[in-house]
Amino acid sequence: MSIKKTLKYAGYFILLVLLLFVGFVIYPFSAIKPPPQNGKDMIIKNINIVDVTKDTILKNKHILIKEDRVSKISDNAFEFAESDTKIIDGTNKFVMSGLWDMHAHLFKQAPHVDYPEYLRYGVTHVRDLMGAYNERSPFAGSQERIEKWNNQVIKQEIIGPRTHGFASFPVEGSSPMFKNCPDFFNCATPKDAKKLVQFFNDKGVTLIKVYNNISKDAFFTLMKEAKKLGIEVSGHKPVRVSTIDASNAGMKTLEHARFFIWDSFKGAALLRQSDNPKGEDCTQLRATMLQQHDSTMLYNMFDTFVKNNTWYCPTHLTRKADAYADNEAFRKRYDHINSILRMFSFEDLDGVIYEDTTSYGRKIYKDFYLKGLEITGQASKHGVKLLAGSDVPELPGSTLHEELQELSKAGLTNYEVLRTATLNPAIYYNLEHLYGSVSENKIADLVILSKNPISDIKNTTSITGIINNGVYLNNNYLYDVKDKINNRRKSLHMNAKLIWDILIHMTT
Repeated sequence: MSIKKTLKYAGYFILLVLLLFVGFVIYPFSAIKPPPQNGKDMIIKNINIVDVTKDTILKNKHILIKEDRVSKISDNAFEFAESDTKIIDGTNKFVMSGLWDMHAHLFKQAPHVDYPEYLRYGVTHVRDLMGAYNERSPFAGSQERIEKWNNQVIKQEIIGPRTHGFASFPVEGSSPMFKNCPDFFNCATPKDAKKLVQFFNDKGVTLIKVYNNISKDAFFTLMKEAKKLGIEVSGHKPVRVSTIDASNAGMKTLEHARFFIWDSFKGAALLRQSDNPKGEDCTQLRATMLQQHDSTMLYNMFDTFVKNNTWYCPTHLTRKADAYADNEAFRKRYDHINSILRMFSFEDLDGVIYEDTTSYGRKIYKDFYLKGLEITGQASKHGVKLLAGSDVPELPGSTLHEELQELSKAGLTNYEVLRTATLNPAIYYNLEHLYGSVSENKIADLVILSKNPISDIKNTTSITGIINNGVYLNNNYLYDVKDKINNRRKSLHMNAKLIWDILIHMTT
């Protein structure tokens, strides 16, 4: 074959590939919808209720659900069921309230894979903590998009959790990612902070996420302006601001256990005065933090949190990933995810390894992770209010259960652990009259288990059925959803959409 013909056919092949790529990008995924429901009423017979309000198991109860509400809970079987009432046998099973993941990051493709995956694991609510700073960002965070997805869930057009709040992009201080954005996006000065808070208010943002490197002056101005407009501020503790000052300024939640370690050693104040505190993070600094840990400093922070009603979301899986980044068994958890997302996950894990490849460096990372668990147990005993959050967007749903296991390791009772993902989030949003426990008149968001989660927190994964907003998803349906998700996750269709989102983001 001549070179001319070879180039011609190669051109046709490239054109075909491009056409297929564009087709996959444009063509939407089919919606994963809930199964048809016969009748508006449902009865769960003879089931054991995990009562997180009283730390007890209510044995052999009967639950009547009318439309989307728990209408009545009784010791006796209901005798007035309509002919089309759905009857669920709960004998020897347990039911708990639907779970909340209070540290999630939603991508634009979330409704097609992440949403059904969350629900398959009993996660009926999430708090999204990564807003998009423009439409080219791969993250979901725009008010219109989140509201659209919530409406689709409510109308049963798709299955998934309800997303609460609308977060800003991370307010990090001066950052190259804002090179084509208004200067005030950098939030480098108090003047920038005022403009940025007003911008967020105009966009309908309900949660401003602060990050590590924002300056003290800009941070405190941002806090004052956000308070005036009634906007929540949560996120990382800025490295130039003390934990006590961040709480006193009104941060609603502080994320990640490490900030307590950073602020409870003898050199903490001096480190905060550094030109670049985060830039000094290294094995030796972490070792010094652990060696010079001061319990008095730590308990002063706990006292401040309790006084100010500041919440704590430890996300222990993030530090566990640091500690076990080189562990092949740990890395296998990513085997079944999309190959593009797995590549980014391994890039993060490898970055941690290459920072310090010595055995001493790995040991300090593990000690740091374990110290975080210890501190969380102490915080709980001291009365600090905890929220469960996974912060592992590549593994939605399953990692919330892993985080619950981490909280159990930290020393919380299993009732306390479950509260961090049920009642506490509902209280956080002032929605405890609707969610957070299996109680009469609350929304029927329920997870049915074959095993008792109080005897072993790992039993939260023994899911045999889910009721989401009054809609029953049985075990067979959940297995079908699992197969659809697995096929979709690894498909060319999904890869094309993810590559397109990345390419668009790179042109920002």
